Amino acid sequence: MLSALAVTSLVTSLLCLAPLGLAFGCVALWRIPRRRQRGKGLAVAGVSVSGGILLLAAFVVPFVNFHVWTPAARNDSGEVTKPGWATIRSIGAGDCFTPRNRLPEHDASQLRDGRVELISCDKSHRGEAYASFSLSGHGDYPGVDSISAIARPRCARLFMDYALDPMAFGPLQTYYIHPDEDGWDAGGRTVVCWVGRPGNAELDASVRGNASDLSSAQLAFLSAMKPLNTAGTLRPAKGPQQELAEATAWADRMAQAQEETIRLLKDAELPSAEAPANQLVTELEAGLPSWRQAIEASDADTFLSRLRAVDQHSGEQYVRRIRSLLHLPLSAPEPAQALALSDMGSSRASLANSCYSPPCLPLERDRSSA
Repeated sequence: MLSALAVTSLVTSLLCLAPLGLAFGCVALWRIPRRRQRGKGLAVAGVSVSGGILLLAAFVVPFVNFHVWTPAARNDSGEVTKPGWATIRSIGAGDCFTPRNRLPEHDASQLRDGRVELISCDKSHRGEAYASFSLSGHGDYPGVDSISAIARPRCARLFMDYALDPMAFGPLQTYYIHPDEDGWDAGGRTVVCWVGRPGNAELDASVRGNASDLSSAQLAFLSAMKPLNTAGTLRPAKGPQQELAEATAWADRMAQAQEETIRLLKDAELPSAEAPANQLVTELEAGLPSWRQAIEASDADTFLSRLRAVDQHSGEQYVRRIRSLLHLPLSAPEPAQALALSDMGSSRASLANSCYSPPCLPLERDRSSA
């Protein structure tokens, strides 16, 4: 007569009910010789499989981080209070996170794994979502280039609104994720903009700015510099050797932005920094003719020579002096125009580099579906 316990032991072990399989198998091995039943081999197999599963679990469980399979806990304000697992397509503005894999390199188009661990922003993290928006006005999938032409400048402007003062955080790199063709066909229309530090560096606080934490003079200065800094982030991905028309169009936008910054600086009330502010205006006005000459450049060498002339009048020393007098954070002295020039003069430009003043914040696109 076949032992029912032996059969049950093997079946439960194969169903990954290892504790039951082990118990049934041990009882079966004890009863079989006493009751002269068949099924010793089945009982031995059940005990062996169950024991192997339990032994493996004993080694694996201590090293498994179980919270990655659970959603993050949030408070009434929506802030993450307990880490949890999500996809990058599901995060919202203000969420801080660490991707399962490292951030994309300059020449990479996407994260290898779209899963991220949501983390409280006061803990070490690799990225922070700062905005999202929906693409509209399209029926069929418009293609990566068309989407990026919308997403890149909009994410750049939204970051300036979110951070208020990017220079306060040192070098940052921004990214955006948008629908690919499969995601578009499935109804995805959302672009998510997010920011992190270049390389393997981490953030230990939110980059979100708060206007209520700024004095009227600080806010006036940052607002005045915003047009120029924003236009600087939208430098073409390719240098003038590859796309001269795009480079000259960017120079036109930079000239207009510089004119706007000059106007705002003249109107700004900066009682403790009037002298360097006036000197900065003088320098920026001196650089305007070179921007206008760059617009008319007929070849790459002429264009780059005009940018070198612009760099001579970046006014970076006055920017730093104003920031010091207004008690705004300082970082390494490196003018925005010089950063732009160094990339535009290279033969191999990264996917979509952009520069703030002075930190350079390359923009890259992540083609995962949304």
